[in-house]
Amino acid sequence: IAAVLTPDRWLRFNAAAQDGASRQSDRTLMSYVRGAWSKEADETADRATTTYLRSKATWSGILLRYQNLRDEPVVLLRVFHAPGTRTEPTALKDARIFARGHLGLLEVKPHVEGGIDARRMSKAFPDALITTGGRHGRFHERVVRQFGFRGDATLQLLHKTQSAKNLGTLDALFRGFMLDQPGTFARTATAVEQFTELDAAHKHVVDLRKQADALRKVDEAITAFDLAGAEVAAISDLHDAVEPFTAGLKLRLAKEAAGPARARLARAESELSDAAREQRLASEALDSAKARVRDEGGARVELLQERIESAQRAEDIAGQYRAQLTAELARIGAPMPEDPEQFAELLAAAVTEAARDIPAVSYEVRDAASQARKAVDEVTKQIQALRDHRSNLDERLLSARRFLADAVGVPASTFPFAGELISVAEQHSGWRGAAERVMAPFAPTLLVRDEHLVAARRAADSRTLGVRLVIEAVPHSVDEPRRPKDSRSLVHRLVVSDGPFASYVRKRIANEFDYACVSHPDELDGVDRGVTIGGLVKRNSRRYEKDDRHDVGDATRWMLGGDTQARLEALLSRRREAELAKDKTAARESDADSLHQDAVSRRDVFNRVSMFTWNQVDLASATAVTAARRDELRVLTSESGTLREAQEAAERATQRLNETNEGYERAVGDHAVAGKNVESIAAHIAGLEATPHAPVDERITDALEGRFRAERRSVILETVDEVARKVQSALSKEKDAAAGRAADAEASFAGRAAEFRLEWSAASAELTADIRDRYGYRELREGILARGLPEKETEFRKLLRERSQDVVAHLLSDLRDAPGLIRERILPVNASLGRSPFEGADRFLEIDVKTTRTPEVDEFLTDLRRIVEGNWADESAAGAEQR
Repeated sequence: IAAVLTPDRWLRFNAAAQDGASRQSDRTLMSYVRGAWSKEADETADRATTTYLRSKATWSGILLRYQNLRDEPVVLLRVFHAPGTRTEPTALKDARIFARGHLGLLEVKPHVEGGIDARRMSKAFPDALITTGGRHGRFHERVVRQFGFRGDATLQLLHKTQSAKNLGTLDALFRGFMLDQPGTFARTATAVEQFTELDAAHKHVVDLRKQADALRKVDEAITAFDLAGAEVAAISDLHDAVEPFTAGLKLRLAKEAAGPARARLARAESELSDAAREQRLASEALDSAKARVRDEGGARVELLQERIESAQRAEDIAGQYRAQLTAELARIGAPMPEDPEQFAELLAAAVTEAARDIPAVSYEVRDAASQARKAVDEVTKQIQALRDHRSNLDERLLSARRFLADAVGVPASTFPFAGELISVAEQHSGWRGAAERVMAPFAPTLLVRDEHLVAARRAADSRTLGVRLVIEAVPHSVDEPRRPKDSRSLVHRLVVSDGPFASYVRKRIANEFDYACVSHPDELDGVDRGVTIGGLVKRNSRRYEKDDRHDVGDATRWMLGGDTQARLEALLSRRREAELAKDKTAARESDADSLHQDAVSRRDVFNRVSMFTWNQVDLASATAVTAARRDELRVLTSESGTLREAQEAAERATQRLNETNEGYERAVGDHAVAGKNVESIAAHIAGLEATPHAPVDERITDALEGRFRAERRSVILETVDEVARKVQSALSKEKDAAAGRAADAEASFAGRAAEFRLEWSAASAELTADIRDRYGYRELREGILARGLPEKETEFRKLLRERSQDVVAHLLSDLRDAPGLIRERILPVNASLGRSPFEGADRFLEIDVKTTRTPEVDEFLTDLRRIVEGNWADESAAGAEQR
């Protein structure tokens, strides 16, 4: 019956609809027409084949006849033809016939057994409705009208009812056979389908936002690198321009100084001429005074005068020697001897001290200072390497990796060290030192993929690397690592970074570094391999190792993890300690040098003191001689008033001559200085003009002028070189600092770009983590912010507004109206039930409609109301996503 009445899209044989889909491919119209009756093993193929009763061309048919004894019978006929030996369902041809009267099945045999011939059947049965080719819509419409059905759904319900195996409950009867599927099912399916599209759009928006946020961090590193690079370039321009700017400034200052220098020379020449004239006049006046003394009969006076002058010269020389000796003794804190006995004692001590050997500064002091300087240099080098490369590994290993990567032609990040991929979980940070000791053999291992191994191996063998380098070849596929034996295993306390090497590293750790982390050394007896938090490592049943060459908590020796902050802070602390130690040892060395130099200076002083004699420094005796000569002259001249006057005039003339001689010497010195200054400036100008210098940009000139003035407000020719050195030194420091910031920014860019490429490999397929690709990342971010993200957000909002809002609103409305619609549809059912007694003449069935909602249903309806309530047009982006 179902094969004739039911449309093929609903047709199921032997209650297949209830039993599932497992036999649908077996029970088909073709299998019935062919007469499938068993399955047998194929002798040539490893599978089961179906055995048919009718394996050649055949036909079959079903005829349903309905009559009411008043009208002509209604004949519903369906015939099939299976051509050749084909068994696939699509090869089966059929025809449906709707006719009135006494049409028999065998009457259509001539038109079917050789293949269905619709034309011949139409001629043979002109009053019948014949449909073929799988298009039987008109046939089903005629059946529905003829039997008074409500529609095609009635045919489906009839088929399901007839094919039902059992009906255990009324609910099964109503839901499975009497009630149409609610429209909310279709709306729900539509909502789910549209939500899938909406969810995909939203995920795309979220993904683009994540990309934009990740690229923002990359862009920050790019900006920092560009700013630092621009600063380096600007400072380099200033630094390179210091020399030509200084030359130009010196030329300008020299030309400005040339005029005043010539003026000073002219004044010096005039003053020298005046001094020479005064000297000549004073000399002539002295000659006249001396002649007067002689005329007054002063031959004896002249002799005494010569003796006085000789005594005065001797007194001056003694004063000079005594001043020299006093200065020498003041250097060693010794008093000046006042008599020959004291001088003899001093001379004996000086001879002894001058012969004494002075030991050099001790080797221990020199070595301590040298080691302290080396320690500061070493830790500074480590800090710089850490900032440059963002890796906890030794800079020599990093240099070797860069060489191999350059030789192979890949980025250095292609060859990670194992230690860079392994870190200690934050909650187990107290075990970091112990983990470092256990993983020390594996951490500095360079991991190389099989496809790069040959080239890397050749590069490593081509030169001396200057460091012990261990390379491990990493295969593409790695077996799953075994589970650790102990819950305290170090494996549980380590984290391996995701990436192409993660599986290999996890396996290596699980296989070779499954060490139990025990809290007490005695617990090591119960494990094969273990480690204490103090760094005692049990390698096997009989071997224990504790490497205390460095403290277990010494973060400067750590190699694990990509985060360098802890090691950087430890190195900075170590450098502060090293600088304090350097300052202390430098102070000790300086004190030792000072003591040694003081001893040498003291010996030199005593050596010079030993060269003096008492006669050289006996100023009192020389002064007494001079006074005696003057007394003789005073006695001689007191006897003659005119002679005394002539002598006094001669003394005044002598004093004047001395004064004019001093003035002349000063004038000669000033003239020589002024002349030398003019010559120096002229030579300076000639030399600067003869040496060509590149012109300096006006902007750079202004900047350097400001720096020179800031260093010294008044810059003159004599100080310009000193100021230039200070400015150049300051620029060098600024350039180094900016270069350090650029290196930090480059390292930050490389790390963030690598993270982005790992997360969004398709978006960054044409980009690398090299700083030269930085503007590609910026363009990618700008494209996302300018086009990609707005377009996807607009698409998401459009889908949300145009589709999801309507679907969800209609679904909510249908669910709200469903109880009323059910009550309305149950009314005629109850009326029908009221016409048929149930188990007795006075008992009838009635369906009572009740609404029961579980908490899940209430929550679902609440969510739907939250979605549709409010004004969608005024919705913010965050609110729309929340909906």
